[in-house]
Amino acid sequence: MTKEIVARLKKHGLKFEILVDSEKYIKYKEGQLDDIAEIFIGDSIFSDVRSAERAKEADLRKAFNTTDFLEIAKKIVEEGEVQITAEERARLIEQKKRRIVDMISKRCIDPKTGKPHPPQRIELALEQARIKIDPFKNVEEQYKKVVNELRKLLPLAVEHRAYVIRVPIEHAGKARGVVTEMATIKKEEWSEKYWFAEIELLAAVVDELFSRLNSITHGAVESRLLKSDG
Repeated sequence: MTKEIVARLKKHGLKFEILVDSEKYIKYKEGQLDDIAEIFIGDSIFSDVRSAERAKEADLRKAFNTTDFLEIAKKIVEEGEVQITAEERARLIEQKKRRIVDMISKRCIDPKTGKPHPPQRIELALEQARIKIDPFKNVEEQYKKVVNELRKLLPLAVEHRAYVIRVPIEHAGKARGVVTEMATIKKEEWSEKYWFAEIELLAAVVDELFSRLNSITHGAVESRLLKSDG
């Protein structure tokens, strides 16, 4: 069932409101929906949604220099306020926070130990730093800002490592699938007995990668560190 919410803009002393599909609006703000036209419900612009009072054409022309619904609706959403519920906002913030914490734990290490920080430690630092998560802003964009802020409280380093690995041919198919999921294959070579690959990955996921490879190969994977940028 479509959940209707109100988008509102005050301009030139006049109030303009439209109805918006909350789920599609959230998808649009998160970049999952390209066409903004899909978020609007109906094609009416109101001066008051509750009383179903439509805006006058003269007022639309005065405020927007047009009466075109789509053009005006875009401005209302982009320049005005959209009234999502407090519960929905809290849910989106928590969802974004979890994704950012997960990204940090998988991309960053403690330079003192060379190991990733536990997610719980990252969450605690987030609370201590009082970092605000935007419920609509792109996660990747917020990740960079959060890392910069957290560095004031938590030692964080983004380190890449390069390895050469050798996997017995009978395990090569599954091993290659894991490697492509977690690392970048720079070079590879196949022989009758082994699969050789030169790979590059984030230091934070090194332990997880080799744990999975050892499980697949029953401990038969061999590796050599080529370089580390940390």
